[in-house]
Order: sequence, then C-alpha cells, then structure tokens
Amino acid sequence: MRNKVGTLFCFFYLVLLGVMPIFAFEVDGKAPELEGGPSVDQLNDQIAEAFNKVLETLEDKIGGIDSKPEKFIKAWGNASVFASHGATQRSYVGFNFLTVSVGAMFAIQYPSDPFAIVNDLEILNNRINNDGDIAIGVNTQLLNAHVSLNTSKFLLKNLYLGLRFGYMKMDNLFDIMSFNTLSLGITANYQILPRINLGGIVVWRGLNVGTGFIYQGTDITNRFKLGTIKESVNSTPLALSLEVDPTLFLAMHVNTFVIPLEVNTAVRLLWFLNLSLGVGADLAFGKSTLEAGVNGDITVDGLAGQGYTEKNPGNLRISGGGSMPPDVFNLKLMAGVGFSLGPVFLDCPITYYFLNNGLNIGITLGVTL
Repeated sequence: MRNKVGTLFCFFYLVLLGVMPIFAFEVDGKAPELEGGPSVDQLNDQIAEAFNKVLETLEDKIGGIDSKPEKFIKAWGNASVFASHGATQRSYVGFNFLTVSVGAMFAIQYPSDPFAIVNDLEILNNRINNDGDIAIGVNTQLLNAHVSLNTSKFLLKNLYLGLRFGYMKMDNLFDIMSFNTLSLGITANYQILPRINLGGIVVWRGLNVGTGFIYQGTDITNRFKLGTIKESVNSTPLALSLEVDPTLFLAMHVNTFVIPLEVNTAVRLLWFLNLSLGVGADLAFGKSTLEAGVNGDITVDGLAGQGYTEKNPGNLRISGGGSMPPDVFNLKLMAGVGFSLGPVFLDCPITYYFLNNGLNIGITLGVTL
C-alpha cells in the first residue's frame, strides 16, 4: 500500500526519475456526531469506533517511516541553491556591449554520487523504505532570462554587470499539483586577464571572476486522492456505514539566497565550438519547509428517515513535515560545452558540487553583441 502512495510528493520531478518518496504522518481527527433520535449517545460511540478503524486504515496508507524527514527537506533547499544559475553566460564574458540569454536549469542533490542515479533507480525506493529519511532533492527553473552589460565605457573597464530573472506559474498541473517558481538576481563579472585571439581559429576568452546575489523561491503542492475508506457501524437494528473520501496535501516551500563566488575561463575553437571550465563556491542561506494536510468528506450512510441530524461533521488531521536550512558552503566545479554562430550561441553548462553530492545541468540560448 505504501508503494502505491509513494508519488504523493514531487510527482512532477521524482516520477521522471523513478523515485517514490514515502513519509509517515500521525493521523488524527474527530468522528462525526449525531443528535436527536433514540440512543444517540450509544450510536455516537459506535460511529467513533468505526472512525478509529478508518484512521488506522488511513495511517497504514501514509504512515510508517519518518514524519520529519530532515535530510530530505534540507536536500530540497540545497537543490534550489544548485538550480539558481539559469541562463548562465560563463562561456561568453568578454563581449563588447550586451549579452541576453534565456535558459532552463535542472538540479539534484543525491545521497551519493549523483552521476550514479541512473543505475540506482531500481533500488532507490527500497533504500528510502529502509533508511526512513534520505538526502534527495530536486529543483527545476524552467524559464530564466539573464541580461549582462559591459560597463567599460561608463563605469569600470572589464566589469560586466547583469540582471537575472526567472518565473513559472502552473497552479493546476495535471490536476493534482501546483508548481510556482521565482528567481531574482544581480550578477557581476570582472575579466582579470583579457581575451587572446589567435587568428579566429582559437580564441581564449580570458580569466574571469564572478559573484552576485540571487533569490530563488519554489512552491510545490501535491494533491493525492487516497481512495474511499468504508467501515460498518456496529449498530442494531440500524445498518449504518461510515464512508471517508480523503485527499492528502503535501507542500514544499523553498526560499534560498545565494552568493556565488566563481573563477571561470573559456576557449572558442574553430569559430563555433565553445568550452568552459571553472571553480567556485555558492554561499547559501534560507530554508525549505515541508507541510502536510488532509481533508475529505465524512459521511454516515443509512440514516435517512431515522430521525437523526448531524451535530458535528467530523474532520481529519495529520501532523508531519518541518523546516531545514540549506548547506551554507557549497564548493563546485563548473564546465560547459556550447556552439556559436555569429552573435548567437547555444550553451550546455554543468556544475558538480563534489562535497554535497549535487549536480546541475542546463541549456542556454543567447545572443551577444
């Protein structure tokens, strides 16, 4: 049963990876109460007994591992940090006037080497069940824009300042979830060694240092119907049943603030092939929060014409989740391969956070003038 609800959270992301995260929640609630009619107090006690059986069934569906998966929650904050570099222009610093780029970035933190995830998909669900909490988190920034300006003519020679913006709002994705992101940032790059052009065949783009300040917010809410739960009410002579139709809500709210510190270089070969390499660190602050809730109609069937009225409709409650900050210090190795045709370029950046088992992969389309 637990495997059937393993996709309760992050359907959009983790189903793509074949991962089925499972959480445990403490299930509680209040049974419906009736008034009027004969022996109403005894009947309410019998309804409460049936309701407790419903709670046991519901807990079996969504309980059993860890109600506060701190490693998991923290990993989502780290993945937000890793994904904060959408529409990157690392390979193209040294332009004359202006560069505009758009792009997407996908990032993951994994409990071990992220390059091994493809081989681990079949055993990952068992690992989650066995460990109870696992450091796996993902983040996707699907639409980012980055505008950078060479300030050499009016501010400081070889200084490149930029603005980064990303936004995505999908409130009813697949009818079961909402997915909203916002990214805002400023960037600064300084070319400490100038570019060298060897006849156009080889162009070394110099050595650049970069920093900035980037805010990133991600809100994901999943809605998962758990199926109707029905229990007989032990009442004589009435033939009553208690029916509950629960829906579980899981939400992850991630807000991170990132200060990147980077050193990059790049080379263009044969007029069109661009290769980049760099090292750096992301200083990160903020938090990620997992929240949970449940609701659903609670119905006592078989009361028609018996003289009873509803005094209290009853309710369902669960507790679980929590908040965690991201890792403050995230060392990284950066690389990229791209292609350019005149002022237009297509770039595929990749960053490996080797101490945090993190990885980001992106695609960027831009024009430089």
